[in-house]
Amino acid sequence: MEHENRIDELIARLKAGTITDEELADLTGWYNDFDDTRVTLSTVEGDNTEDLKARMYRRLIEKIKPTKKANRPLLIRSLPYAAAVFLAIIGTWYVAENTPDATTPVQVTAKNVPPGGYRAKLTLADGQTVSLSEAQTGITVGDGITYFDGSSVISEQGSKLANDLPLTRSLSLSTPRGGTYQIALPDGTLVWLNSASVLKYPSRFDGPERVVELEGEAYFDVSEQWLASDNQSSQQRKPFKVISDGQVVEVLGTQFNISAYPDELQTRTTLVTGRVQVAPATTHGTPIAIKPGQQSAVREGNIRVTTVDTTQYIAWKQGIFHFESTPLEGMLKQIARWYDVEVIYNNGIPNETFTGRFKRDVSLKGVVDILRLSLIDIELEDGALIVN
Repeated sequence: MEHENRIDELIARLKAGTITDEELADLTGWYNDFDDTRVTLSTVEGDNTEDLKARMYRRLIEKIKPTKKANRPLLIRSLPYAAAVFLAIIGTWYVAENTPDATTPVQVTAKNVPPGGYRAKLTLADGQTVSLSEAQTGITVGDGITYFDGSSVISEQGSKLANDLPLTRSLSLSTPRGGTYQIALPDGTLVWLNSASVLKYPSRFDGPERVVELEGEAYFDVSEQWLASDNQSSQQRKPFKVISDGQVVEVLGTQFNISAYPDELQTRTTLVTGRVQVAPATTHGTPIAIKPGQQSAVREGNIRVTTVDTTQYIAWKQGIFHFESTPLEGMLKQIARWYDVEVIYNNGIPNETFTGRFKRDVSLKGVVDILRLSLIDIELEDGALIVN
């Protein structure tokens, strides 16, 4: 009972904005203990782990409710760390408790917007567009175009271009807001396309280079390919180039992420493994090589290279939102693309940053509830996020 009263006291201090770093560590430690698979629940008759977590979550929701608007500015200033911690702790678990059942139709209302999914369109050389199956995760481009499970993208009555590509043709794969898809290119390169993105590529790679164009965001796992040569000892790798907003990335075989959305001020390339060279597309600047764990940012012809934790920038590929001291505007841009909603700021953009992780398969209402726990005054109204 004494321990129970202590937890109640710490939750009250968190809500009031008077909790110390040491007390916050105690509170978060208490919560995280229940995520440990080694915790035994035999003393709780009739309970299992999920039941216990559900009760804990309801208790936290009841006790940590957003304070009245008049007091909120003080709480935001005094609790940036607390907000970040609880976004991380409760966010990850809240998603698990509130993910819609895949067998249950989701009703789209002003209070409930489902998450994105596997949605994309394939544009063929003749301009024909094909809406790809939402039950599939990606397509393979080779002698024909098939889904990853081997089934044909287009039926025999459809365009012959899907099953017979004897010539090099220009194709494109596009995802809407709220969509993601994968593609295996003719050389074996794998590309994960994030929401609101377009990848233009040929049906096969002829010539001395492999060139694709990207708008939006994609993760590349580039396959090595060699130029034809009579002398095997002098063979050279066939470069792979990605042209995106303001830059050209040359690759020799590696894994990296490019974020090149039109509404962002800079184009970012994050290298996971291998080696790439980044050059500004609008100037004749010298290409800059970046190493694994580094990120280049291109803006108005200038390149800046920094060392980063790559996990944050590729988390979307694993179906996770990952924020590390991310400005509120940048965080909500990612959320808006995935749920296909607008963001409206009634009183300007708050100067706040956030740290935390949660899965991308929760409904938008669940995300809004998570953000409210972080003391963001946000509402979901008629397909828009309203920030007050």
